[in-house]
Amino acid sequence: MAEHEPGHPDELQQQLANWLAEATSPIGALPEGMTAAEWAARNFIDSWRKPLRLGIDSIENQIAQAITAIRGNQSDLAVRILDGVRQEIAETLRDELGIYEWNREED
Repeated sequence: MAEHEPGHPDELQQQLANWLAEATSPIGALPEGMTAAEWAARNFIDSWRKPLRLGIDSIENQIAQAITAIRGNQSDLAVRILDGVRQEIAETLRDELGIYEWNREED
């Protein structure tokens, strides 16, 4: 695993550690009725939700385009679009979360 590269587990771990440190800092106050762990978890999730949402939206759009191309008997176009989907998954979802074939956990 590459250390402290964007989109890898090390970066996610560091982000979570930062949010936990901020949540337990004596400076400031948490919202009423919220624990430090809940506040840190919510902020951590929000920090990677937007990049992933943009990637998922793009993938959904490309799949819809590929379906349209298939229905229009444009298989070459559909293949190109689906290859773009494959690349988007690799670059957005896998890279952002550090989920690769080489670090697959065996069941």
